[in-house]
Amino acid sequence: MKTVWVLGDQLSRGVGALATADPSTTRILMVESLDKLRGRRWHMQRAHLVISSMRHLAQELRSEGFDVDYRRADSLRAGLRQHRAEH
Repeated sequence: MKTVWVLGDQLSRGVGALATADPSTTRILMVESLDKLRGRRWHMQRAHLVISSMRHLAQELRSEGFDVDYRRADSLRAGLRQHRAEH
C-alpha cells in the first residue's frame, strides 16, 4: 500500500495526490507537528483552524474508507519516521 502524506496547507480532497487516491491502495499520513506550531508566531485562531481542518479531513477520509495515520509528533520528520517504522 502506498502512502500519501498530506500537510496542513494541502487540505483539499480534489487537489494533488488525494484527487486520484483510492482507499484500497492508498494510506494517508497526517502529522500535527509541535515544532511547526512552536516555530513561528501563530495567531491562536489560525493555529486552531489548521489543526481543526486537518482533523476534520482525516475523519472525512476515514469515512471514505481510507486508512488514515494521524499523528502528533515533535516534528514532521519524527512523525514520518514513526510512520515508516510501522508501515
